[in-house]
Amino acid sequence: MHSSTKENNSLKMLTLLFYFFTALSYHHKTVTGAKTQQEDGFTVNLMHRYSQKSPFYDPYMSSLERFQKLLKASKSRHDQIKSLQNKVDTTILTNDGDYLMSLYVGTPPTELVAVLDTSIDLTWLQCTPCVNCYEQTVPLFKPYSSKTYKILPCDSQHCSDLDPSHINCDQSSDQCLYWYTFGNHTSMTGGVMGNDTFSFSSSDRENPSFPSTTFGCGYDQVGEFDQRSAGVVSLGSGPLSLVSQMGYKIDYKFSYCLASTSNSTSKLRFGASETIGQETVRTPFFTKYPASFYNLELYSISIGQVSVKVNNEIILDTASTLTYLTPSIFSTLVTMVNGAIRIKPIVNGLVESVLCYTTPSGVIIPPDMVFHFSGGDLVLKGTNLFFEYNDSLCMSIVSTLEEDDPLVFGNMAQVNLEVQYDLLRRTVSFSPKDCALDK
Repeated sequence: MHSSTKENNSLKMLTLLFYFFTALSYHHKTVTGAKTQQEDGFTVNLMHRYSQKSPFYDPYMSSLERFQKLLKASKSRHDQIKSLQNKVDTTILTNDGDYLMSLYVGTPPTELVAVLDTSIDLTWLQCTPCVNCYEQTVPLFKPYSSKTYKILPCDSQHCSDLDPSHINCDQSSDQCLYWYTFGNHTSMTGGVMGNDTFSFSSSDRENPSFPSTTFGCGYDQVGEFDQRSAGVVSLGSGPLSLVSQMGYKIDYKFSYCLASTSNSTSKLRFGASETIGQETVRTPFFTKYPASFYNLELYSISIGQVSVKVNNEIILDTASTLTYLTPSIFSTLVTMVNGAIRIKPIVNGLVESVLCYTTPSGVIIPPDMVFHFSGGDLVLKGTNLFFEYNDSLCMSIVSTLEEDDPLVFGNMAQVNLEVQYDLLRRTVSFSPKDCALDK
């Protein structure tokens, strides 16, 4: 009996030790896993298209030409957003966003420069051999020179994520196909869906790479395209975007910090940001059609004690320079700005109908504006909403043509803010920051 009790006690002790070490092992794996997941974050540089750091920089371009091109591209971008919502027929430039990034695709890697876009779901690159291609001034991606390139079969998940209204399969070769049309269908990109290794040059992590990243290999581009760009890197909220595919490896988060001067380097971070503080404004985003748009609920805009009601959704967009409001809202806002500056706006010779202000002394102090979002109030400084042009101070907010046109929150309004997207919680956070000092 005594021996049996002793054996039972020993068995209990072994059982307790087993559970103790199992729990310890599980805790170690959990902590290590969380640490590894956090370490997966990394930062890459962004270049403004017209900065001296851009490979497309033209030292002979005048400031008038630069502003005209920016405003023309912004108008084209707004038309593109309308076309994606099936609200306009127009000719648009489909890869003319303001911010560019370098990436490396394939094995061995090919360095490419592409436009950053938060409102497009599919990353696409122009590939050889081309059927119809625009004359690209940077090297084209050669998929069959890459050891790791694979064509997506028709039954793959990402093939089913494409627009079901299109024929997305070549049954004879079992190849997943794609095509995106814009405007009045005069602009189009089409080709084969494939996957390959995407890698990046990062300031805080050595050569982060992502095997089997799905993208569109464009063999057929028709319409107006920017010849200096290899394609588009998508950061939209849909399942095909680059950030959605990175998923848990970046904790379903990414952020960017856009510098106030075009000659400073802006930053794009994949993973959580450390800049979330007391001044952070967090607002939920929602998606409609197309699912790639980040829509925010904007209640009103105020200057001092005066405000204008909005009560509408606004699209957060990096590829648009300007911010767009409907005519009725814009008209009231102009009255508010005129009252704050105490000067009447002047007519300018720019492409878009941008309001400009000037004085004999040349000294104008632009007012701050508060954008009242669902979840918080975002204070925007004068540098977010005004820019200097030809001895005048011009507002970077313009009117749409129609009352039912989409509202867009452009990249000038996002300058010197750390803008973080949380794809799981479906929120966007704005944190004030001097992005030129971001390392």
